[in-house]
Amino acid sequence: MKRENLIKGQNTKELPAGYEEFLGVKYVMDPKILEERGRSVEALLLARLPEERRSSTKALPTLKSQIKEIAKTDAKESGFLDPAMPLRELAFRLILKNGNKPTALNDLHWSLTEDWAHPTHPMAISVYALKRIMDSDIYYGFQQVTDKA
Repeated sequence: MKRENLIKGQNTKELPAGYEEFLGVKYVMDPKILEERGRSVEALLLARLPEERRSSTKALPTLKSQIKEIAKTDAKESGFLDPAMPLRELAFRLILKNGNKPTALNDLHWSLTEDWAHPTHPMAISVYALKRIMDSDIYYGFQQVTDKA
């Protein structure tokens, strides 16, 4: 079965365990949460830029344009995502790669366990455990958003 069909909820009889329960659950990075915690969103984003771009990058006028620039250019470079990164860091970068648009928990789970898992770095985590990890975050500003279906 194609991944797209699993995520969109088609043929739900064949969904991996746990996927059906979380079909409408999505996550974003919420700058307001970070600000409430005294964290700098700009510093968090700047740290994800390649070394050569950190010093040469002009400050973009809005947070939205900064995220768009990361999604458009930096996320496509080798090294932006690395299976050796901590799980929350990978999830954060996957959300940035998606332009901070609501990203389905199932998409994150699939990317982490199928796309980014390697024999030397397996990622055997259930969708339930990933949800708990996302919900208990205090560093990246993850916010759950649920589709109103």
